[in-house]
Amino acid sequence: MVWHPLRKQNYFDTEMAVSLDRLTGKWRTLYLVWVLWCFNSVRGHLKYSVFEELAPGTTVGNIAKDLGLHPVQLNSRGLKLVSGDRKQPFQVNMSNGALFIAERVDREQVCGQSSACTLHYELVIENPLEMHRLEVEILDVNDNAPYFIEKEDILNISETAAPGTRFSLPRALDLDTGVNSLQGYALSPNSHFELKTNTNSGGRKSAELTLTHALDREIQPVHDLVVTAFDGGDPKTSGSIRIIVTVIDANDNVPTFDRSVYHVRLLEDAPRGTTVIKLNATDADEGNNAEVRFSFDKHVHRSIAAVFRIDETSGVITLQSQVDFESNRVYMFSVQAFDKGSLPMTGQCEVVVKIIDVNDNPPVISITSLSSSVPEDAKPGTVIALLTVSDRDSGDNGQVVCSVPTTLPFQLLNPFNNHYSLILKDWLDRETAEEYNISITATDGGSPPLSTSTALTVRASDVNDNIPVFSQASYAVFVKENNVPGTHIFTVSAIDADLKENGYLTYSLLANTSVDSFVSINSENGKIYGLKSFDFEETRRLQFQVQAKDSGVPSLSSKVSVEVFILDQNDNAPSILSPHPQKDYFGAHTIPPSVDRGHLVTKIRAFDRDSGYNAWLSYHIAQTKGTSFFKVGLYTGEVRTSRGVKELEGSQQSLFVIVKDHGEPALSSTVSLSITVMDATNDMHKQFKENQESGHSVPEVNLYLVISIAFISFVFLLTVIIFVALRIHKASADKAEYGQPPCSNQSWFYTQSNSYKVCLGDPCNSVLLFNSACPPQTDESRGNMTSLEGKTQQSIDDLLMIGENQVREVFLCSAHET
Repeated sequence: MVWHPLRKQNYFDTEMAVSLDRLTGKWRTLYLVWVLWCFNSVRGHLKYSVFEELAPGTTVGNIAKDLGLHPVQLNSRGLKLVSGDRKQPFQVNMSNGALFIAERVDREQVCGQSSACTLHYELVIENPLEMHRLEVEILDVNDNAPYFIEKEDILNISETAAPGTRFSLPRALDLDTGVNSLQGYALSPNSHFELKTNTNSGGRKSAELTLTHALDREIQPVHDLVVTAFDGGDPKTSGSIRIIVTVIDANDNVPTFDRSVYHVRLLEDAPRGTTVIKLNATDADEGNNAEVRFSFDKHVHRSIAAVFRIDETSGVITLQSQVDFESNRVYMFSVQAFDKGSLPMTGQCEVVVKIIDVNDNPPVISITSLSSSVPEDAKPGTVIALLTVSDRDSGDNGQVVCSVPTTLPFQLLNPFNNHYSLILKDWLDRETAEEYNISITATDGGSPPLSTSTALTVRASDVNDNIPVFSQASYAVFVKENNVPGTHIFTVSAIDADLKENGYLTYSLLANTSVDSFVSINSENGKIYGLKSFDFEETRRLQFQVQAKDSGVPSLSSKVSVEVFILDQNDNAPSILSPHPQKDYFGAHTIPPSVDRGHLVTKIRAFDRDSGYNAWLSYHIAQTKGTSFFKVGLYTGEVRTSRGVKELEGSQQSLFVIVKDHGEPALSSTVSLSITVMDATNDMHKQFKENQESGHSVPEVNLYLVISIAFISFVFLLTVIIFVALRIHKASADKAEYGQPPCSNQSWFYTQSNSYKVCLGDPCNSVLLFNSACPPQTDESRGNMTSLEGKTQQSIDDLLMIGENQVREVFLCSAHET
């Protein structure tokens, strides 16, 4: 018979129907009443009933059907039958869901003589997690006949025994329970005795032999009787013992106990030697016939004699070995008192020792299901483990409470008695704690309480919840120009706190067509390579972004900005802007022989495409013959007379000027100058005479015009010389007084063989001066040569493109200087 909690109805399978057919009459009616009682009393779990001693393979019930599961789901959902016992007489057929008998069940072996015999199981379904309670009640069948320990017993009865005298008989035993247990005794037919059956307060049945007629030893000294014990099974079974009654003359009073049954309570931790009880018995006879001695009934099982000891004289019963409440809760045995008459007589009493539980068993924790690995993004409330606790003690000693440390992100829930669920209390973070050692403590309610701890290890499995992090917020890289293509120039690195593919990073350049042809990146290690040789004069800075991306699903990424600054190298020689080449030489110039020392002959203008010191130009005259009459400004490129040139009149001088930068190594260019010393008026007079001699007359008006132009040119040239001399004189005076160029709040920048002064203070409003005569002479001013960038450099380049004939000198700071 099974009860199905979903359908709420009873049904009989084949084996149960066969078992029910075996019951007849009133026992079948009682069985049906019992079935109805089970139906009304059980709720929320499966309960099956099965008779003992059925053959292995017998079906008890269909668990899949009763739980509403399809048999195909049993394996996929992980159905398990969990029991605390080592033996497992029942198993589940995973193909059809049937609960069947795996091995023959002996109810007496499983439950002893208990009135009820129920095996408790847990049905655990792991995916998704469910738990159901299962009870299998073992029903008794009449498979044990009553029996006596001894085959025969001898009674010595005095002939003086009066009719009605009772004599105790050995008690029969029956391992079955209920109606199948011992129900009564029967005596073989005789003329002197009858049998009386008694039931004590413990429900145990015993038999007494009652004398109905006085005995006469001379007529019949021995009476041979048979006592039969029978049970209430269908069919009934029985066992018998032979009683041999020997008729003895004399002592006719038996010792009598003051109580027929003695009840004793004994703590299970009582030490050896503890007095259990003192028995008292009296005998109405006198002399030796009244002297009482005590002993265990000769039919008492030897296990009782191993636990208790009785003093023959005093009747004191003491404890001689440890008792255990969990093994045996009650001891029942018979004690006899006998006198010392020549024909001793005996009386009997029953002793019932009830063992009282003490808290001597710690709780036991059983793990029924465990998820040893939990994703770190698992939600609070996720079930980690299922466990069952038990305690062999009873009462408060067997009430168990489980706990886990409150510092851990786990907690225990108690859905029903002795069953706990370990669930997730808070979110996990594998990067903070990868493994948790959870100590589960079970404590009972005894005094003092006992506890047991077990440790579980739960690992937090990684999920992709961390973005890559670069070692720097941004990167600045400095690379010299003219690098070898394909050379490694820099490495960016990032880390990801995740594991395996979630932490495996690949690097890439974000879409930027302007730098794709300049750099590339190794996707595995973040190394950046220059694809071609950089040219500072073409590209001075590259800016792009690098992305680091993990391999998780979905993947996470981050990016960082990288700036590559190209450093200049001295790879450009100075270029000459002026004077422009004429035929086979550079710069044909004519000066009058009357000029004094310091006369400006010409100015060499040059530029260098490099920057900084690599573009800072200096001018030098090659040491050739005749160069002692001229000198060149070291930084200005102005060619001036170093003394009077009157003795050079009519001659032509050639100068070779070297323009050199300050790079390492320095690069240079050479310019050749041709200087002719000649008076301009003499040239005009000579030409006039040549014209007259050749027969060409010059009109008077044209002659006046030529003289006027010559005079104006002379005056203009004289004015320019005076103005330049005054400027040089003023610059020298300022230098002597201040030790620095006359313009204040200004920086010098040298490039392309020209000097540029930028006023950075408020008075000149940051105006650029081109071709100034204030060359830097100190280390401080020389160090400022690289201070101009951006628009300032572009402005200089634009001014250089104007040309010598359009721009000579721009003095935009003159107002401030004045």
